[in-house]
Amino acid sequence: MLKSFQIQNFRLFQHLEVSKLGRVNLIVGKNNSGKSTFLEAVAIYASNAFYQVLLDLIESRQETWLRGGQIYSPSFFMNPIRHLFFGRKLPNIEENGIVLGEIESGNNIHLSVAAYQNKQDNEGTLRKIRTSETEIDDDLSNLEFFLIVEEGKRTRRLFGLDKNIKDIRRSYTIYERMEPDLKYIWQLVRTENVSDRKLAALWDLTSLTDLESEVISALRLIDNRVSGVAFVEDISRSRTREPDNRIPLVKIKDIDEPLPLKSMGDGMSRLFHIVVALVNSRNGLLLIDEFENGLHWSVQPLVWEIVFQLSEKLNVQVFATTHSRDCIEGFDKAWNKYPELGAFFRLDVKGNSIKATEYTSETLTDAIDMDVEVR
Repeated sequence: MLKSFQIQNFRLFQHLEVSKLGRVNLIVGKNNSGKSTFLEAVAIYASNAFYQVLLDLIESRQETWLRGGQIYSPSFFMNPIRHLFFGRKLPNIEENGIVLGEIESGNNIHLSVAAYQNKQDNEGTLRKIRTSETEIDDDLSNLEFFLIVEEGKRTRRLFGLDKNIKDIRRSYTIYERMEPDLKYIWQLVRTENVSDRKLAALWDLTSLTDLESEVISALRLIDNRVSGVAFVEDISRSRTREPDNRIPLVKIKDIDEPLPLKSMGDGMSRLFHIVVALVNSRNGLLLIDEFENGLHWSVQPLVWEIVFQLSEKLNVQVFATTHSRDCIEGFDKAWNKYPELGAFFRLDVKGNSIKATEYTSETLTDAIDMDVEVR
């Protein structure tokens, strides 16, 4: 479990430190203060900078776009991966790049740019040799720039910065081992929830296990008639060749026909996504963007209590964001019941930097009681 976290030179964050994290962490702040960005940073660290996670983050924000008629430029400084770096600019060779990890830890990862040239090693074998700016040969024809990740003395080349996103994905698919070397397993529940395909895969891992009853019990917070869940193939979608043709159905007491989960309302869907992701994050991390989406204020304290209970039972560390005061109040009630498990911090834009203001359980409760704005 992460005890603290620091971020350097990542998106909005030039330097951010959160000194104390708990098992269940709630992050608040105004728009564009970096709440979702914080979750992205944790995901990159958990994945050990797995290439697919980096590319997915770029594509999820549509940062690979090209103007009409524009041709992709092979110039490394225009690679879309630049959007991950502070100021949307790739660092120069040997400049500090993105640093992620625990404060004062030797396990931090460092993403930066390195130059390589084909040179003969001491045994006469031609290899790609990392080259400093002062060591670059006059012959620049074999000079290549790579995004690299360093951890301690270990360095990995991720991909060449002269390639576009499609070429990077293609080269990994054909030539490289696909299994990432993860620091943590993790699940991410975005504001728009999890895709049907992934949700079906997670449910397959949950169904017929002891954890299935935990999910059904959670759904009963919204409708106490729920007795079961199943994923089935939707033939109407398969005819249109849609990739996600399995959909979730729920069984309701005294109704013969199973009903599509989405027909039960946004709250039921959101709760199902959160809890299924949670039970599949055992011994890892769960990241939830805008926790409150679709959940009525009255049910949020009960959902938070389930999150606190299951995260401790399954050894999951939870990071969630919110804009909602009702969500904060629900979190506060659950935190007061489990005072050793929670942590709460607000991200504030101060000048050109973003700082984290950390709260204790007592100061958060006092702020809520005094009607102080904590969002």
